[in-house]
Amino acid sequence: MEIGKHRDQGYALFCIGLALLACHELDAVSKFEWRLLPILSTFEDETGLAAFILLHIPIFAVVFWATGHTNKIVRWRSQVGVDLFLLAHGLIHFVLSDHALYEFEPPIETITVYGGALVGIIHLVLLFRSRP
Repeated sequence: MEIGKHRDQGYALFCIGLALLACHELDAVSKFEWRLLPILSTFEDETGLAAFILLHIPIFAVVFWATGHTNKIVRWRSQVGVDLFLLAHGLIHFVLSDHALYEFEPPIETITVYGGALVGIIHLVLLFRSRP
């Protein structure tokens, strides 16, 4: 798999992982996820919601820019970073699943969070097989 070619299966798999993360963030708004986050949890719900949504704009902009970058090394490293985040994100959700403020439920959580982690692991293996 050459990651410079956006038509390959590895890149399509990466896009699925990123789409799962984006869809999870949509679900996270309805589940008040900011109440579980260190700084945002100190805000009133209206402010926490606004901050949670607005902070995702620069985060996703950087992720989209870096993971599709024309430089192979930047693209490879940023895709590795997203894959590792998907895995860590799944582990964090698993650890927090018994928290009193945790409102995520299957099947949406299972598909978006744990599915994203699985896709991240598979894509990570493919990336390391094709390391630039």
